[in-house]
Amino acid sequence: MRNVYEGAAIRSLYRQLVDDFGGFEAAAAFLKCSKGTLSKQCSGDAAIGAEHFGALEDAVGRWPITRLMFGRLSEGGIDVPLSRQAQQTLREAADLTPAIFSLLIHGDAGPIQKEGPEAIAALADLLRAVDADPSEGKGQ
Repeated sequence: MRNVYEGAAIRSLYRQLVDDFGGFEAAAAFLKCSKGTLSKQCSGDAAIGAEHFGALEDAVGRWPITRLMFGRLSEGGIDVPLSRQAQQTLREAADLTPAIFSLLIHGDAGPIQKEGPEAIAALADLLRAVDADPSEGKGQ
């Protein structure tokens, strides 16, 4: 049996994000990919990376895929504040890929100068939260 986060549930949530953003053409322009890539992701013929679903979630202001994935943590006894911090860290980290590509492709350092410190701060907060709870990260 496939896990819910590997199958149709994620594709369905992703497709809804694409639709809520304004459809394939708008989402493809925003994500700087082709409509064919989005179609393949929605059909299961291509992987849906965090750089795509994270960016769409942030733009739409809803985080259904991130919540689904982190819901698994709460079932395993993960502390909810830690889970929220982990979600925030992932959202910030998802912004790094487009910022790095902007630097490499266009020579535009603005996005990485904005997103880099935000991602570093989120990661530092997460590490502090994990350090504060000695039971976390020990492979319970």
